[in-house]
Amino acid sequence: MDIRREPVQITGLYYSLVKFDGPLTNPMKPSDNLFKVIHFNLASGHFDGPEEIVKIPPVPVNNNSTHPSTVRGIESSDFNATGWYIYGTQDESDSFVVQAIAPRALLQAEPDRTVTEKKATKRYFREEAWQHLKDKKGTISSVLLSPGSQVKQTPWAEGQRALLIHVYGGVGGNKAEPAAKAPLYLGHFAYGTAEVVREPLTGELRFEIIYHQIYTHNTEGLISGSLHWSRYMGDRTFGFLGLRPVVDTLIKLDEFTDDYQGEGWVRWRSLSYRESPLDRVMYELEIMAARYRTGDGTGATFVGPANNCVQDANQALYAALRQISRSIRTSSDIELWKQQHPEQAQRLEQLEQLTEDLKHLLLPWGTARADWKNGDDALGSTLEDNPIKNIIRGLITWRTLLPRLTSDEVTEAFLNQGGSAWMLQTNQVGGFNPDIEPVAPMTL
Repeated sequence: MDIRREPVQITGLYYSLVKFDGPLTNPMKPSDNLFKVIHFNLASGHFDGPEEIVKIPPVPVNNNSTHPSTVRGIESSDFNATGWYIYGTQDESDSFVVQAIAPRALLQAEPDRTVTEKKATKRYFREEAWQHLKDKKGTISSVLLSPGSQVKQTPWAEGQRALLIHVYGGVGGNKAEPAAKAPLYLGHFAYGTAEVVREPLTGELRFEIIYHQIYTHNTEGLISGSLHWSRYMGDRTFGFLGLRPVVDTLIKLDEFTDDYQGEGWVRWRSLSYRESPLDRVMYELEIMAARYRTGDGTGATFVGPANNCVQDANQALYAALRQISRSIRTSSDIELWKQQHPEQAQRLEQLEQLTEDLKHLLLPWGTARADWKNGDDALGSTLEDNPIKNIIRGLITWRTLLPRLTSDEVTEAFLNQGGSAWMLQTNQVGGFNPDIEPVAPMTL
């Protein structure tokens, strides 16, 4: 089998869309944690399909003695009316075991709210999205930011793709994680992709989300690489849907997310005659994820000021932008290509401006770190190995030290070029856990 791209990690062999009707008890085996569910009926558009008994066994606690997820009271949640996707497979008794969940309302390509005024959009992604998280516990939101748009709503069409910027916050409350007890909580950062697809179970449009995680091996079971939403967010044992506050910002800018074609453009392509800058970024992220899994051949990767999720995810972004720019400048066919594809040539000019804006963000001192510029092997060493070198490298790219700040800056760069951003937010969603509270990551 020819596998040219990194396989995507998923949870569950099967999935369905259901409404939880309530818990049941198996007197012979109470640990089965049975639930009665009602399946969605495509013909009627309602939850009047077959009824089924599924198993939702309790999940083990993590290192902080906290359950990553719970289904306590899930049948009474605000999202049960619109339904839940459940992912899993059958056990030896042919009962469906739920391994992951997802609120249907979150992934629908239909916003709860649209913001078009420029200052209001900036205020929302920089401030409002992370404000008053304790009051938002157990809620989701879907907000479309379309500055300058004259229409009330601008839903995205089927097949459109977006760059995803992921940031998660901390776990506070009675079972607060150690990092969230510190005065400053940093959070986590990742890039990914989102595509508008036709959901076969409902016939409606929804987002298909893949995270490209740059992450060290850890006790939470997260492996650096490409992870489907069901694995990274929805998984009941390893996911963060019920544990952490999360903001996923989906950014669409045609000049960046749509395909280009023609020999003058695709000298830098990795796979096909048609490719978008977004594809190139994801390809570089797959390379970085593979480096993280091996520690550049040392067998382990350590987090520090110079090498971490936000710094190295943006190193991959920089590498993609640098290669695109270099190929454009050195291509002998670029002028002919512009004549043959005038519409794409116009898009290319705006892409070059975006590239310059992002380079200014990523390289505030005007120069690239040696490992960013030359692709030097820098993983597999700790801060103690080269303390001065690590600190200097981190300071050169200081704007990519804080996950939330980096997300805000990259989002603003795309919006300034005419893009739109769809912000999907969850705050410890699923069943109710009284022992935890959401904590926002810091920014400047």
